[in-house]
Amino acid sequence: MPSLLGRFGHSAKLSSEEEMRTGRFLKKIATYRGKPAGNTNGNKYFSKMRSVNPLSTFMPCESTNGEDSGICLISPVCSYYGGKATDGFCKMGLTCCVNEVNSCGPLITFNNTYWQSPAIISSESSCGLTIKLDQHLIEQKKPICQIRLDFLTFSLAQPNAETICSVDSFQVAGAVNKIPTICGDNNGQHIYLMLPRISSSVQIVMTFGTSNIHRMWNIKIALLPCDADYLAPDDCLQYFTSPVGSIMTFNWKDKSSRITRQLAGQDYYICFRTELVNNHAIAQVATALCLSHCEVSSGLPFSLSGNVPGTSQAAGDESCTNDYIVFPGGFSLPPTIPIKQRDRFCGTTLSQVGSGNISQTICSTAKPFRLLYRTNGDESITPVVDANPLLGNQGFCLKYEQKFNLEIDRPLENED
Repeated sequence: MPSLLGRFGHSAKLSSEEEMRTGRFLKKIATYRGKPAGNTNGNKYFSKMRSVNPLSTFMPCESTNGEDSGICLISPVCSYYGGKATDGFCKMGLTCCVNEVNSCGPLITFNNTYWQSPAIISSESSCGLTIKLDQHLIEQKKPICQIRLDFLTFSLAQPNAETICSVDSFQVAGAVNKIPTICGDNNGQHIYLMLPRISSSVQIVMTFGTSNIHRMWNIKIALLPCDADYLAPDDCLQYFTSPVGSIMTFNWKDKSSRITRQLAGQDYYICFRTELVNNHAIAQVATALCLSHCEVSSGLPFSLSGNVPGTSQAAGDESCTNDYIVFPGGFSLPPTIPIKQRDRFCGTTLSQVGSGNISQTICSTAKPFRLLYRTNGDESITPVVDANPLLGNQGFCLKYEQKFNLEIDRPLENED
């Protein structure tokens, strides 16, 4: 895939300052004509750095405010490389160094780096960064298999009338999993980037068209080593590790406006780690995952495939063919008898066939716990087809909860 960085004019040749910074923690010190290259003036903080060896682990840390993550470093070294020293939980007199960048075109090598929008963003331009992956960098002692991006703040222009991100867009190059193009409002969302076995860099690019919107972002970049026990399963764009919580589609928002917000061309898995849940004061491994509508003030918690009642699809049905979620073996709770298992769900409510506009809790015992979200290439509303052209697709916001022993050993509906 051609380099996306060419779109915002980043030169392949680094400046001398950039070369110094990107090579700052190479395990082997470069030499020039037999003498060490770089800073050799004997600054006090470098001698202290050698004695304490603060670069040996680059342990992640949390600042005391509970809002920022960083890495443990000596305070002067943190400041020298543009980090912000905070009162975090580090040993050996080290400080929790929070690394923040707010420019276009930087090269990132640190774990727990925050990429923030610059002060001035021009229309008809691009802004991006490169995440450099290199085991010869001491801050990356272990091979990196995944990158997690947390969108602490994310606000770009809304999609066009067909809900394609043609004005502003967020794109990723260098990952092996499918990363959708997104735009709009995505505060609190996250994505995982799966890396190829041999990878030297990942590129992230924001592209801006003509719009008066105030664009802003703050994205936390976490580099996940291959031996970590918190890696996401393969093919999972999002991964949730709590027994209860909520999930939402990109650009979903609790708003009274019914302008279409669901993005076109979405196709990804949302996955859930199997957790221990409380069962009569005893921790048990969850056996089911249940979904239900989020509580909203004025928005729509479930809005897929236009203004149609809640619909589900069994094998051979053609009820949900445009926009839908796939939740294998889904059944309503409390279950009907016989239990009706469905895989696809769409419409204006999350529910089984025949329930009308009454939302239901839908559960599945299929493991691993996951659901597939898919939309077609055009989310616009056509008055000839849709009964209410003002009711555009919104996407969904769903609560999830892992449960144990739903006592569903009852006859299943014959789907043949």
